[in-house]
Amino acid sequence: MSMRRVVDPAGEVRWLADRDGIGAVTGYDQQGWHASTWVLHAMYHNSGLDGLGSHHDHYRRRLASGEASPAIIGQVNLDEVSTVTGMPLGFTVRPGAPWRRLLWRDHLGWGDGPCPPDQAFPPSYRWFPHRSWPLSFEPPAEGSLDEASLEALVAVLAEHSSRGRDTRCVVFYCALAAGDFDTPHVWEGPLAAVGDLIENRGGTYPSSPTNFWPRDRSWFVWTDWDLSATKVSGTGTLIEAIKSSNRLETIDWPLTRRDQDPAAGSASRPP
Repeated sequence: MSMRRVVDPAGEVRWLADRDGIGAVTGYDQQGWHASTWVLHAMYHNSGLDGLGSHHDHYRRRLASGEASPAIIGQVNLDEVSTVTGMPLGFTVRPGAPWRRLLWRDHLGWGDGPCPPDQAFPPSYRWFPHRSWPLSFEPPAEGSLDEASLEALVAVLAEHSSRGRDTRCVVFYCALAAGDFDTPHVWEGPLAAVGDLIENRGGTYPSSPTNFWPRDRSWFVWTDWDLSATKVSGTGTLIEAIKSSNRLETIDWPLTRRDQDPAAGSASRPP
């Protein structure tokens, strides 16, 4: 079975409508489940590239050698006013050896304690000190689960869904991910086929779904286009299973309102 485009997309997402409409553009953070956690998108490190500068340095070297062409729009040379951060946008696959997965908590020096209590924003580029990442790092992607995290998350969701991998799900792509601000992009199909919508796997979109959930709404997944982590909500049993997975790195960071003090929770890690 495969995914199919929904004929009445507005009807499928009406229950998600928010007051300011931002959810339709970047993703819906729906409330109402017993528990939630954040799946941190995977990052990788290649020690053989240490000391070779940043992604921006590498790009400047390619410009100087003629391997890359200047990014010019109209009369503006974007290379003179912007920085190549190295942080990817959209779906990324596992890099092969000698790249090795690097945990957020190890890179940021959390040790065995909770994440720093001063993080007022959800997991994103704001959590890292790099303006341009060192070339030896493949940073966590924005706007999409990576290959390793998507496969691991779907496996856990299947174990806690009514029909396993055949559980019927609804999939939503926000306007920025779909490149369409006029019509909601909504699909329906089995949980096992959610990843088939990604370009890398023969689909239409550059990222994993912005939101997806089963027909019984027993759980809910949200990957905001501007974030480097995915929030999963559901039963306490499901969330504990996600946090216990040795293939996922998670953190219990509660999204706070702007007029509240930021809070942070405990983190879990793959061994």
